[in-house]
Amino acid sequence: MVPNLPQWGIDPVPSKHRILGAFDYFILWSSLGVGLLVFSAGSFLSDAPFYYAILAIILGSIAGSVLLSLTGKIGSDNAVPSFIGIRPAFGLYGSYLAAILNIIQLIGWTTFEILILSKAAQQLTNIHVTFVWNILFGIIIALFGIFGPLFLVKQWLSKFAIWIVYGSSIIILVTLLFQNLSSVIAETGKDMSFFVALDIVIAMPISWMPLVSDYNRFAKTSRGALLGTLIGFSLTNIIFYFGGLLFGLTDISSIIVSIQAILFGFVLLVMIVDEIDNAFADIYSAAISSQSIFQNLNQRHLIIGFSIVSTILATLISIEGYEQFLLLIGALFIPLFGVLLTDYFVIKHGKYQNDMMYGNNLTKIGYPAIIAWAIGALLYYLLSQLSPIYLSSLPTIGSTVPSLIASSLLYLLITKLGLKFKVAKNAI
Repeated sequence: MVPNLPQWGIDPVPSKHRILGAFDYFILWSSLGVGLLVFSAGSFLSDAPFYYAILAIILGSIAGSVLLSLTGKIGSDNAVPSFIGIRPAFGLYGSYLAAILNIIQLIGWTTFEILILSKAAQQLTNIHVTFVWNILFGIIIALFGIFGPLFLVKQWLSKFAIWIVYGSSIIILVTLLFQNLSSVIAETGKDMSFFVALDIVIAMPISWMPLVSDYNRFAKTSRGALLGTLIGFSLTNIIFYFGGLLFGLTDISSIIVSIQAILFGFVLLVMIVDEIDNAFADIYSAAISSQSIFQNLNQRHLIIGFSIVSTILATLISIEGYEQFLLLIGALFIPLFGVLLTDYFVIKHGKYQNDMMYGNNLTKIGYPAIIAWAIGALLYYLLSQLSPIYLSSLPTIGSTVPSLIASSLLYLLITKLGLKFKVAKNAI
């Protein structure tokens, strides 16, 4: 049984409550790597040559999962949530800015999840009352958020949900391989470059980086959490991006119809069950991010409030433009975590002190980190398809790798120059 834990906000998790091992994290992150949205994202790769798409799926999934796991290590090393862990680099107010952006994108993700769940439920039951389904899934997501991550892993995923998800994933993949593989190889396009395909794949694990420490802070050991996260997420990300490529359908509704045709809807029911986990993670982390700004806010009230907001939004917007949403997330958070990983593993040598994250003497604004982040995000934007100067007819190097490297190196340069300036000033 899981202990009756308090609603942990932003305080470090006491050692006696750090109960999740490597296998727990394998289950959690392999579950979060599964989703109908991943099928949709994988379908965009049909514009690339088949072997480019496969290479991008493998390399992008592994590289993105490595970054995800290393970011989670900051949380598991220090037992702190994500936007407490960025304070030493970005400062208190810098962490507030990042947390606000994260709350906005998590409400967006939860809204998308409710939309997908509602579409799937309508297709499965033939009951087409959208707002009723939206309300039902909004309530379920709020309940999961209130129960918390330890209940999710120990009681829901480990004992029930993940095993039928694994089975259904195998059924989907084998069916698609027999039905669509030869036609996909013959019909994939040649317009998309390898690096654009890589951007689309790596966007999925990157999108979880602002959340990862909210869950990996409950780890028994940092090594176990890192390995479980890396293997679990990269494995399912590869499988589901490949599945999306085999589907070749960019429209979520068409994907849902196709899945329902496999085993008379049983697989679709399983996908609905697993999709709820993703929405839970978004809404729970939105609450934690809010508490990193206003610590005294009630976590359960935040979860209920964000669930209501996302449910309302789900009745007002459509799923169109999802690819652009992925690119926007990358533009914001890839360079941010490039800076954070550089600060933690290179400059601070994998050690943050408690007074760097809590207390009254925190740095208010981490100017070097914010400058490097802003320039990295601008570079991503200019190199991506979001840019007004983007020319699809020209070769592209993508935007993910350049923005990540640029923000990391720029932060390292500014920090080193700042240290040299201080040394020179003290010498005078």
